[in-house]
Parts: sequence; C-alpha cells; structure tokens
Amino acid sequence: MSLEGVVQRTRRLEATLGARAVVLRLIGENAWLPALLAVFGTCVAALLEREHGGFGAADRTLSGAALGVALPLLAYAWFDAGLGNRSLRDSVAPIARHGADGRVAASGALGALAGLIAVLGALLACAAVLASRRFADPALVRDLWASAWIGAVAGLAYAGWFALASTFGRRGGARKWLLVVDFVLGATNGVLALPWPRGHVRNLLGGAPPLDLAQGIAGLCLLAMTAITLLAALARTER
Repeated sequence: MSLEGVVQRTRRLEATLGARAVVLRLIGENAWLPALLAVFGTCVAALLEREHGGFGAADRTLSGAALGVALPLLAYAWFDAGLGNRSLRDSVAPIARHGADGRVAASGALGALAGLIAVLGALLACAAVLASRRFADPALVRDLWASAWIGAVAGLAYAGWFALASTFGRRGGARKWLLVVDFVLGATNGVLALPWPRGHVRNLLGGAPPLDLAQGIAGLCLLAMTAITLLAALARTER
C-alpha cells in the first residue's frame, strides 16, 4: 500500500472513531427515548390539529410541534449528549491525545450528529403528515416526500449551527444561546431572521418568509448555512 493510501486509511479510521464516540454517548444517554417521545407528541399534536380543522393541519403541525419545537430542542439535546456536555474540541481530545488528527475526528463526530439529526427531522415531518392526513388522501405520498426532505434539510441546518456553537464558550455553552436566538429572531420576518434556520423552514412550509424570499431560495439558504457552519466549526477545531 502506498503512503497516500495509508494516510487516507488513517484519516478514515480517525473519522470513524469520532463518529463512534458520538453514537456510544447517545446510546449511553438513552437519546432515543426523547426522540420517541417527540414523535409521539408530534402525532398527538397532529391529531388535535386534525380535529380542530383538517385543512392545513399538517402544515400547522410541521411548523409548530414537529419542526418548530421538537427538532431544535432535540438537536440541542443530542449535541449536548453526543459531545459529552463538552465543547467540540474537548469532546475529541481523548482521541487526539492518542495521536489522531483532532479535526478529522471532529468531522466524523459532526457527520454522525448531522446525519442522525437529519433523519430525525425527516421522521418528525413524516409523523406529522401521517397523523394529520387520511391514508386515502391522494396527495399523501407527495406530501410525505416533500415534508421528509424539508425535515432532513432543517435537521442539517440545525446541526451545522449547533456544531459551530459548540466551539464557543465553556463546554460549548453557546449552544443554549443559539437555541434561544433561533426561537426569538428566527420567528421574525426581517433581516435578523436571515441567518437562522427557523425562518427558512417556516418559508418552505408555506409560512411567512424572511424578507419575502422565495421558497426555492429558502432551501438553498438552509443548505448554504449547513456547509458554512460545519466548515467553520471544523476550522475552529485544533488538529
């Protein structure tokens, strides 16, 4: 095997170690339990919305209980648990102390968290649609697909922001401030809502957009902020 092949294999191993550490912490903290409760709560909220008025029940549940409340709260909780209630740098320090590249290990950790939170967003979105629509509805499959990808992209955007926040403050304490800022500023329609996921997710779901942006641009904004925040988080992590 060439030297380049050895280096690539080593980097893959370091990234795998970072991802494995995150998954083991999440399992140890029983992170699946609040996720299960969130899916159940989303279904209950959807059924109540359906009883209140069938038209728009799915949209109200998606923008409210599912992607407006449960997803950001769970993303915050999973980052706390997955990083061991520490900053991103400190969470991969035990791996780096044994000679691994801390930045590569961090990329594995963030990749695992981002992937899991994206899946969670899709599951919450699907639960909201299934519980608020009738199975005989001819638009059910189409709406499931549309809601699932919106939930996944929303999950990625929240993961990116929580990743960057995890590089600031003691034990990544900026995560909780990000959660508050997204709830407060993301709920507005002005320029202050542009950097945060909430306003763009609301736009994709048919709600009031920040600065009257088109829905297609909202999806691009979420993907762009995901890439920018993840890269910035890694850039702030020591090798």
